[in-house]
Amino acid sequence: MTAVCDRPPPQGGPPPGGPDPSRLRLILAAVLAGAVIVLPLVLLTGHGSGGPDAPPIATSPPPPPKPSAALVDPLAAGRLLASRPATGNGVLDSTIGDVASHFDNSGGDGLVNGAARPSFVDGKAITFAIPGGGERSEVLPLLPEYHEGDDLWVHDVSTLHGLPTDTQTWQLVLQWHQRGGTGSPPVALEAGKGRLRLANVGTDEQDVGALGPNDTIDVVVHVHFSRDPAKSVVDVWRDGLPKVVNYHPPRGTMIDAGDYLKVGLYRDPSITQDSSMTTKRLVVGPTDASINATGITPR
Repeated sequence: MTAVCDRPPPQGGPPPGGPDPSRLRLILAAVLAGAVIVLPLVLLTGHGSGGPDAPPIATSPPPPPKPSAALVDPLAAGRLLASRPATGNGVLDSTIGDVASHFDNSGGDGLVNGAARPSFVDGKAITFAIPGGGERSEVLPLLPEYHEGDDLWVHDVSTLHGLPTDTQTWQLVLQWHQRGGTGSPPVALEAGKGRLRLANVGTDEQDVGALGPNDTIDVVVHVHFSRDPAKSVVDVWRDGLPKVVNYHPPRGTMIDAGDYLKVGLYRDPSITQDSSMTTKRLVVGPTDASINATGITPR
């Protein structure tokens, strides 16, 4: 008869039929460790994992997108201001009343040579026409002569008609003439070589931009009169934009005792092309504000 003996438990194992004390100790330690972690969270958030979610941390909202820069017409302010009549002491505005009343159109004093006198159009504009070989068609605004230390502001709007702007010789569209009757003027706007230019006694030309034969010239010119080049100043804005700023002509803005303004065409008689120019608006005054040009003369 074979005897069957019970197998002894493994070395170090739990007694038969009872829990393993070491395992119980491990479980208890794990439970206590979890409590240590959860308790601070409950104290900080006010609820445990079973409560509602904590509110998100507040953050600053993103800045709104910057609005795109509005497109601004740089000439709009100037056009609005310059459209108002200009009045006051020493101010001439060709749009007030009949245009002819503001000018001497007698044709004397070398105002016409090889061309007809300027013609007034509908009481609002002046046309200067010169045939091929002609030299001059100009008028005198009824303004005083300017002397040492005076300031003059002019807003001129003139449209060209077939003007030979590619000519290589001299051709004036606006000038401030010396009292003496001969020689190139101390300040003049010239048309030629495809450009509009500011000239000082026919030299030292300053560029005022491209010019075509049928373009409209819209310029504001400021002149401070002096025989001293350091004190002489000319500024030119074209189409509301500065083109010549704080220019000191090397021969000054005066070459004798006084200057006066002449309007119209004056050119080398060697030019054989017929052409003309119509001045639609001429405003003259002692300050930019007096001719309503402040908005187109940023300084």
